[in-house]
Amino acid sequence: MRVAVLLARFFPSGQTVHAVELAAALRRAGHEVTFIQTQATGSDPCLRGHFLGVLHGAGVPVLGPERVSGPPAGLPPVDVVHAHSALDFGRAASLSGQLAAPYVLTIHGVGLREYNAAAFIPGAAAVVAVERRVAEDIRGLNAATVVIENGVDTTRLCPPEEAEEDDQGRGRAAGGVHPFRIVYAGRIDSWKRPGFRELVTAAALLSRSHPVRLTVLSTAPPPVPGGLPRTAADLVDYRGWLPDPAEVFRRADLIVGVDRVIREGMAAGRPCAVLGRSYSGLVVPAALDPQAGHDFGGRGRSPPEAGTILIDLLRLVTRPELARRLGREGREYAVRHFSLEQSARKTVELYEKVVGGLAPGGRLRRD
Repeated sequence: MRVAVLLARFFPSGQTVHAVELAAALRRAGHEVTFIQTQATGSDPCLRGHFLGVLHGAGVPVLGPERVSGPPAGLPPVDVVHAHSALDFGRAASLSGQLAAPYVLTIHGVGLREYNAAAFIPGAAAVVAVERRVAEDIRGLNAATVVIENGVDTTRLCPPEEAEEDDQGRGRAAGGVHPFRIVYAGRIDSWKRPGFRELVTAAALLSRSHPVRLTVLSTAPPPVPGGLPRTAADLVDYRGWLPDPAEVFRRADLIVGVDRVIREGMAAGRPCAVLGRSYSGLVVPAALDPQAGHDFGGRGRSPPEAGTILIDLLRLVTRPELARRLGREGREYAVRHFSLEQSARKTVELYEKVVGGLAPGGRLRRD
């Protein structure tokens, strides 16, 4: 399969990580993949360097950015055009016509209104929604909508070696050499700030009886509001947004965030907690149902409360066997259901249907 993957810019987001890692996985599976960066501005130079390294390391050529409306110079023949950013949906539709190749859109749930991107959904040969909630949001716009959840690299994201984990456990038991390490990962947008404040408050309360460290992987220093005890701010260790958080995750006792962060945390064999607009609590792998899909978005209506978060922190601190079980079962679940290879395989199956079974008008046949 010959695929042109479009991405507007290398931005600190799960969307960028997904597009890059999927392109690399497709190439490793033997498909001809060309990655096209469509915008000259908006990319972080350091992040761009990292992601270019991932793509080049997998043998994926990268074209652009070019200020042209037609196909970029050097683009080989393609069977499918696949866009991952709402900024690129119009460009995908245009290239589809110029190259006589169908276009596929992946919708992550952001940017559709801001960039008038929804106008290009009906014309797509197929639409990938990253979760059922997203599919519901666009219901009726394109009948050829399928759900393919984000995959994560379960080889790179893996638990620590057993000896390393034992050393860490002995350190805590011997007098708290290692504090309880919470990792919060993801941009702290305005809708996440109340929840982040409650997490900091819960960590400060826990610190009264147990040493704590809250590591934050985000695009900007976290907003620790006034009115919290000074100890709350002192607990926070800001590291910036990391395109590859594997090493930090493997040393965590709890990973907190939403969506892709939870999948990556489970792959790393760590207990995870969903915290967004609402707090969904600890992820219990045994209670998940792959047939029903997964929603780690933390988009409930009830605002998070520090007391509720603190209860879960205490459960993990006082019951190490629970923490180990959640981590072990999370890892097993991620390998079975969240692997990057599985996501790539499902994507290729969709490409094959699109290329081989187009209905009149360029839509995917549903029979």
